[in-house]
Amino acid sequence: MTSWREELMGNEHLQALRDHIALKSERTQFTYLFTVKQICDFFKIEYKEFDPKVLDQKKYDIFFSTRSKELKRSSLNLLSNVFKILSNLYGLDIKIKLLKETDKHTDYITFSELQEIINKADKEAAAVAAFMFCTGLRPVSVLSIKKEQLMLNAKHPYVKGVLLKGGRRQDIIIMYHEIVKPLLNWYLQFKSTRVKDYDKNKYVFVSQRGKTTESYIYELIRTCSTIIGRNISPRMLRKGLGVHTKELGLQDEVRRMIMAHKDVKTTIDAYSDYNIKDIVRELELKVPQNQGIPGVQPSQVQSTLTEKCPFCGGPVENEMLLCPHCWEEIKIVCESCKRFIQVNWKKCPYCGTDTGKKKDKFEYAL
Repeated sequence: MTSWREELMGNEHLQALRDHIALKSERTQFTYLFTVKQICDFFKIEYKEFDPKVLDQKKYDIFFSTRSKELKRSSLNLLSNVFKILSNLYGLDIKIKLLKETDKHTDYITFSELQEIINKADKEAAAVAAFMFCTGLRPVSVLSIKKEQLMLNAKHPYVKGVLLKGGRRQDIIIMYHEIVKPLLNWYLQFKSTRVKDYDKNKYVFVSQRGKTTESYIYELIRTCSTIIGRNISPRMLRKGLGVHTKELGLQDEVRRMIMAHKDVKTTIDAYSDYNIKDIVRELELKVPQNQGIPGVQPSQVQSTLTEKCPFCGGPVENEMLLCPHCWEEIKIVCESCKRFIQVNWKKCPYCGTDTGKKKDKFEYAL
């Protein structure tokens, strides 16, 4: 007698779903298939005959409303995510309901903590952590990346056609490529010497056995916990990039593209916990300085714009990497000590390394 899982695995209509979850962990695959089993049981459909194309908005609404009386919020969102994946894979016209989690602002890794990880952690772990932070990708998306998708020689390196949550594909820009690119090149060379037939393996991130499993990513990132003194996870790296892009003052639509969200509302809800400092910064950048404040002398207003752009002379903040007026890159990362230095410095004052020629103008477009 065959089990429900064997029948679902043998269902030819579910081939697209099986391909989609092939790179996920065994536990995640089981969870997805078990959710499909629940759908079959609810609508009394044979496992081996189930065709996702029979699902529609009405059936989803009935299923969701019935199960909402029995399941917790996280379980309901899991069911909705499976419906969403089926909808994307099989071209279904279903509007998915996702319930907001009560604790949406989880802990995250700051950029300074990432620098500490890069400097002190095992180099393999540092390379993966830096890549995940600077792309904001989830583990399953990272594991799906093939070598041919890495566009490291582009003017601004990016990853081409990354498989994202829900089955979408999108080009993902690599933030701080000056840091990530050397680490990624080292990683590729390191794996070619440690993993058998790595040159023939089409995937970039693999375990020592040449496997693309989520446990490899989680265990590698977990080893960085001792560096910063607290437990970390891949989710915290993605969250860290979301918060960091907000701190840089990037527009929400640009941040949406960086975080690969389908809707800008997701970016705003999840990563836009604005505070008074953000409001002050926006006012200083947007309000014309020559108008001033009635009754207040300009000298009485303390500005955070303490430096001048070496290219256009516009006011910039100490921690800015780009000038908000001419969008020239005003700080670069020393290739030796990984510290931020002025773009027009000939040598790094921290380690003495030559900086070389001035960098080309930063480009946001791929």
